[in-house]
Amino acid sequence: MAMPKWHQIMRPVLETLEQGDVVTSKELLAAMVDEFGLTDEEQAERLKSGQLRIYNRMYWAITDLEKAKLLSYGDKRGTYRITDDGRVFLASHASPITTDVLMADCPSFREWKEGYQAQERAKKTGAQDSPEVGDVDDAASPEEVMQQADGELRDALADDLLHAIMGKDPYFFEHLVARLLEAMGYGESLEEPSTVTPKTGDEGIDGIVKEDRLGFDSVYYQAKRYDFGNSVQRPELQKFVGALSGKGASKGLFITTADFTRGARDYAEGLTSQRIVLVNGRALAGLMIDYGVGVSVKATYRVCSVDLDFFEEG
Repeated sequence: MAMPKWHQIMRPVLETLEQGDVVTSKELLAAMVDEFGLTDEEQAERLKSGQLRIYNRMYWAITDLEKAKLLSYGDKRGTYRITDDGRVFLASHASPITTDVLMADCPSFREWKEGYQAQERAKKTGAQDSPEVGDVDDAASPEEVMQQADGELRDALADDLLHAIMGKDPYFFEHLVARLLEAMGYGESLEEPSTVTPKTGDEGIDGIVKEDRLGFDSVYYQAKRYDFGNSVQRPELQKFVGALSGKGASKGLFITTADFTRGARDYAEGLTSQRIVLVNGRALAGLMIDYGVGVSVKATYRVCSVDLDFFEEG
């Protein structure tokens, strides 16, 4: 059998997960190789980035299934399990799984896809209207297709980054935030641009970073590694503000892998003597991608156009 398309892999992935509790990516890959009878040559096919082609297609199948809430990530990185919704979906859908099927029957997938499409449309036209379900621009140019693919790659990478962070201990997260702030230019010319406080006795402050190159001011931060679905609430911000007051500090950063409640955001916005910046998990992952922290470039594609001025010379 020829190399399967990524959407052809979705059903076999779910069926493999249905047979066990937690399945590793290695076990899934072996199951896909058997399912599609891939030859040694097909198994060895690689993309320009060096990644195995079959693994890449399985990865995107997993991504869409996770967005549809049909599978979930395991406690350890690179592990997966089927959800209750996934079991029901398999039992009620005998046909192959495609993105059209997910759009029609999985509200969470449709919400994610529509939200992404609306953002892309707003970038191009400034319009805020939501696209219709399954709205696809068949006349899109190759450059527009690449732009959309870039956005989807970034979104999937953000998920991977957050799950990788959750696989490490909280003290690792505190050091990660320090690395990120340094990459963003805080105190970049100082010998010690940032300081991570000890695990115990930090008095509500996880780290300190110099705001500028000369070190005239300091920004105190707290880094909370919270499980997905949880939110930082107002009392936790109040404790952080109290810790800042004890240091005589006026600027603070509260960064988390999760999100903030409306009450917490309102509290931070209402402060007058201190300024607190809140960064949630999605924003954190975006900053890590933008500043190259915890990520590496796998491949670069250049989009060129004809230089008309060159051909008009002479």
